[in-house]
Amino acid sequence: MKTIIKFITSNLLIMVLLMTSCQKEENKINIDDSLEEGFTSKTGNNDSELNNTQEFLIPLLHRQYNSSLSKEEATSKFNEAITKFEKENGNANKSASYFYFDVQTRTSNYNHSQTDGSVWARFNFVTDKGNLNLPWTRLNNEGNDRENGAWDFYHFRTHVSSINWLEAKSATLALRGTDGWHVKYFDTRVYSWDQFSSATGNTRAISNPEIWLDNNTSTGWDYYNTGNVGTGRTTFN
Repeated sequence: MKTIIKFITSNLLIMVLLMTSCQKEENKINIDDSLEEGFTSKTGNNDSELNNTQEFLIPLLHRQYNSSLSKEEATSKFNEAITKFEKENGNANKSASYFYFDVQTRTSNYNHSQTDGSVWARFNFVTDKGNLNLPWTRLNNEGNDRENGAWDFYHFRTHVSSINWLEAKSATLALRGTDGWHVKYFDTRVYSWDQFSSATGNTRAISNPEIWLDNNTSTGWDYYNTGNVGTGRTTFN
């Protein structure tokens, strides 16, 4: 009887050791997988070259808000930041020769969604004088941009000559290098209340890409274009 008990006990001990070993190996595999960041892009545009990058816009203002805020809450905070910025820098700098617009991006909250890579963007509008295709802008600022789950907001101004109305048309977002970025939202907005001239109506180009931007080389560019998704019109009175 003692021999049988010893045999059963030995077998149970072996089984426990095997299960523990397998569990450790499984945990090791899971941890290793979570640390790996491979090539993720499926846009078909990776490792491209960007043309006409000599001229570019610079944001007047950038703010980042963490993932705990809703889109409405983050937008409200950014509008407050714009008002404060204009008071501190003087509304006198505003001119009817410029129009003002905002850009919003949100980084997804998956593993490795965030990026320290260089991100550029272009914005296309339609006016009563024809198409207005702006030069590239760098969406890079001091401090961290594009953290996991975070909102990044940018405020711009650009020169225009005597237009009566403006419509957002489309936009392009581009990432350089191999530090992939998963983009959840990418919006362009023009608000009537933020213009120097009296204006009515808002226009926007809103998109939910839900895509990875990534490259195989450190100098390549991957990009996403919204297509013609613009709605609304801002009319200058």
